[in-house]
Amino acid sequence: MSSEGKKLAGIKKAMAKQMIRSWTDVPQFQLSTTVRCDNLIAYRKSLPEKVSFTAIIAKAVAVTLQEFPEMNQRFVDGLVESVDAVNLGIASDTKRGLLVPVIPQAEAKSLAEMQQALNEIKEKSRLGKFSMEELTGGTFTISNLGMFNVETFSSIVNTPELGILAVGKIVKKPYVDENDQIIAASILQPVLTLDHRVADGASGAKFLTRMAEVLENPEEQLPKK
Repeated sequence: MSSEGKKLAGIKKAMAKQMIRSWTDVPQFQLSTTVRCDNLIAYRKSLPEKVSFTAIIAKAVAVTLQEFPEMNQRFVDGLVESVDAVNLGIASDTKRGLLVPVIPQAEAKSLAEMQQALNEIKEKSRLGKFSMEELTGGTFTISNLGMFNVETFSSIVNTPELGILAVGKIVKKPYVDENDQIIAASILQPVLTLDHRVADGASGAKFLTRMAEVLENPEEQLPKK
């Protein structure tokens, strides 16, 4: 029995073209690290308002991008565009397929405001209602599949952005601490994918190392509001 094929249309078609362009035109490489999350978990519990790990990670990324503005650029028609604001894309599974709505000026948002923005994205994803303005202008993207029981994965750069961070599930694993003792620790293993035309391994490694430091020491590095 044969079945008729269904053509992609609308935003799904546009996203398919975007992914093909990213995959074929952008030389990409990945970097990964291990983040011990025991302090992060305690920090989240201490917050006065209920905030998700995604919101905290998004804030940590925004803070780190401010320290590494070369990661918060766009590569358009052979020109590198510097952007002052961190316009953070959040890869989302929506009623209309994979979309990347943008949280503008993420660096200026409090944790509560970041959570509110994520809640709005979740609701609009359920309804499939995003304007084109909400899907454009991103400078860096986060893709979080931890809620689907995925531990590690890599993502495709969302060109013309330079980088995307893939975040999986926080899991308990054996971990060698600073005293060379094997302990059970909560571990996150994010993977950073970068456009090698503009970014290089050294700058990517510095960015990823600093972001891990922020996540491992949130009491010192992040606000509590």
